[in-house]
Amino acid sequence: MGLTSFSTFQALLKNDHSSKNIGFHRGSGHVNVFANRMRVARSFRGIQIDGYTDDTIIGYNDFFQVFLTHGALEIYAQLIGADPAYGPLIADSFQRYAPEPVIQTLIRNDPDGRLCTFIVSKLNAKTLKEIVRACQCGESTNVAGLSAAIRHIFAHGELTAHANRVNPRRAHGICLAISDFLLDFMDREFTRQIDTYCGAIGFEQRPTGGAADAMDIS
Repeated sequence: MGLTSFSTFQALLKNDHSSKNIGFHRGSGHVNVFANRMRVARSFRGIQIDGYTDDTIIGYNDFFQVFLTHGALEIYAQLIGADPAYGPLIADSFQRYAPEPVIQTLIRNDPDGRLCTFIVSKLNAKTLKEIVRACQCGESTNVAGLSAAIRHIFAHGELTAHANRVNPRRAHGICLAISDFLLDFMDREFTRQIDTYCGAIGFEQRPTGGAADAMDIS
């Protein structure tokens, strides 16, 4: 459920290759934190709350999933020297993985703009406002900007399951597309970095074991 190439990363460390040798901007402890945040985000199956309708629970589950996913993305951004997590270094890398379907899902599931309009109305950061508007119009594929916006206003308590009369089941499709894309992106980019380094030094990789060997330091 975690990072596909994490066991290979650990094998490199045991053979005296440091995280910074591999090309990351932070040490192995930071990679462990990232691996655990990825594992939590990928393993999340929902919250348990009594006395709420199914639609309300769906809404909170989906926004919480994006919250966890963007938390992992922020750690990953630090790992590769990208700041902020929705900046050009990450957004440009999305093009390797076809982000367009995520934007199409946003447009299709928010036809009246209720979700995007509410998000923009609650944001203070001009850059995030511009990203959300551009995604809403199909002019940007910065999926990380969408996740950053959702994470921000959800964490501050303003984004609820029925905010601005948003249909939670439509929001579900949007949040699922965002989280699935970003989790896949981080896993594949981490693996690409590991594979590139192993190829350069002629290191024979161990069979991948995901995050099974990760230290639980979350």
